[in-house]
Amino acid sequence: MTTAPEPLVEVLIPTFNEAEHIAETVANARKLGPVFVLDSLSTDGTQALAHAAGATVVEHPFIDYASQKNWGLEHAGLTAPWVFILDADERITPALREEVLGTIGKGAETGYYVNRLLIFMGRTVRHGGLYPSWNLRLFRRGSARYEQRAVHEHVICDGPTGFLRAEMLHIRRENMTRYLEKHIRYADLESNEWVKRRLGESSGAPEASLFRSRLRYRQWLRRNFWPRVPLRPLWRFFWMYFLRLGFLDGRAGWHLARLMASYEYMITLLYQEKMRGAGARLTKSEAGD
Repeated sequence: MTTAPEPLVEVLIPTFNEAEHIAETVANARKLGPVFVLDSLSTDGTQALAHAAGATVVEHPFIDYASQKNWGLEHAGLTAPWVFILDADERITPALREEVLGTIGKGAETGYYVNRLLIFMGRTVRHGGLYPSWNLRLFRRGSARYEQRAVHEHVICDGPTGFLRAEMLHIRRENMTRYLEKHIRYADLESNEWVKRRLGESSGAPEASLFRSRLRYRQWLRRNFWPRVPLRPLWRFFWMYFLRLGFLDGRAGWHLARLMASYEYMITLLYQEKMRGAGARLTKSEAGD
């Protein structure tokens, strides 16, 4: 009797209320390797659907995105030498699967960036500054962790990294109510990061340890320069729709530019509100001294 070979890579999928498509996500990811669903106590049956689709389901209360993923990397029960992080609305293409299995372990790299292609309103989006979208999603188990940042967190990899050529798909097909709910939550968390950075309390990793070449500079600008720019929502729309040719993506490009401008506006309002609160607390504290 022959035993099955040990898997080279396992897939970790963080979830919260993803019943709409978790079965499809798990089925897709299992073609690459065993799947672990790290669930944040969903209330819509995501756990049962993921288990029925063949995933190992581990539950853990949500604190923030970085803390959740770091907990999963340490406690979900992963044993394969490589880990692929996949969101519930993403899919691994056959070309990417073949490239991953044909690449890992054959070079000095401890992690790989994967390019993500957005599908929004049924259309592939290749403009508006949303493509290419490089994300470090594949790495040797034990050699990487997420920077301590509540949202839009990135991987810190202890070793050289490379880039894979094949793409994964980011399929945004939730209804607009769900889309807006997610971005309100993201805006709240992002505004918290802006407050921390303003008050000198940010625990995010230095960009030099996260990125190479232009990716490093882009993230530095996004985190240090962009929050200081006046009229950010208007600039975001103009940059996406005109400067980065978002109009070439038709209806999807038009709506994405407007939605992302609104997202910037939400961050700004939340940030200003929280800074007023922080200022009031500091004044009160100083008066008490």
